[in-house]
Amino acid sequence: MPHLSQIIFFVIGCFASFALICLLFPNLFNRKENFYPKPVITNFESRLFKRLNEAFPHHYVLAQVAFSALITHDQMKMRNRFNRKVTDFVLLDQKYNVVAIIELDDPSHIGKEKEDAERDAMLIAAGYLVLRYTEIPTIRQLQRDLK
Repeated sequence: MPHLSQIIFFVIGCFASFALICLLFPNLFNRKENFYPKPVITNFESRLFKRLNEAFPHHYVLAQVAFSALITHDQMKMRNRFNRKVTDFVLLDQKYNVVAIIELDDPSHIGKEKEDAERDAMLIAAGYLVLRYTEIPTIRQLQRDLK
């Protein structure tokens, strides 16, 4: 059976270890969550946003719309495939029906063509028109693509 002095040393050792851990890792137990603002769209995307508004003045342009606001599925496993995905732009008519989903690929999409095709396929399977651009299209090009 341990002596009282052994128990006291053990308890002191535990407190000392805990204090040392707190000193070495000050944020370990202080889980203060820091939130920071970030731009909704990039500078490149903002140019297309403006162009879409110019090309379709009687429509609504939404930016950064979650797939989960556009599509669903009966199976949770399938919903998990698109749960955290976001479209660049959604064009709505005056009755708030989706006219098209517009994606703008910057150089960060190079090598992600398969992933982009899978994303597009989900939206197309739900009945949406998906347009994907690598450059900012002209107003005329946008209007032509959406006829």
